Amino acid sequence: MRPERLGVRGGLVITVNRQLATANAFEDLLHERWPRFGRQARRAYDQLGLPVSRYIRWRWLADLVYLAMKPAEWLFYLVLLLLDRESPEARIARMYR
Repeated sequence: MRPERLGVRGGLVITVNRQLATANAFEDLLHERWPRFGRQARRAYDQLGLPVSRYIRWRWLADLVYLAMKPAEWLFYLVLLLLDRESPEARIARMYR
């Protein structure tokens, strides 16, 4: 999958694929609607994300993780469709201008 958008993380420009953009939009919705839960989810991700990512050293493993995360991406998008006042696409576009 080719990168779709450019984002900024830690002051650096990064490329963002559809899966990451959807996950970030879901997290943004959590912070907006349920700030406490959003903070807890971010804290859990911060504690687990980096250590897990260090094990992803081969392209085939990255592809496997991408495929394993597809159901989560679909769930995030469904939640955005059902609970967001605006469209998911509008939220994603607003986050990556």
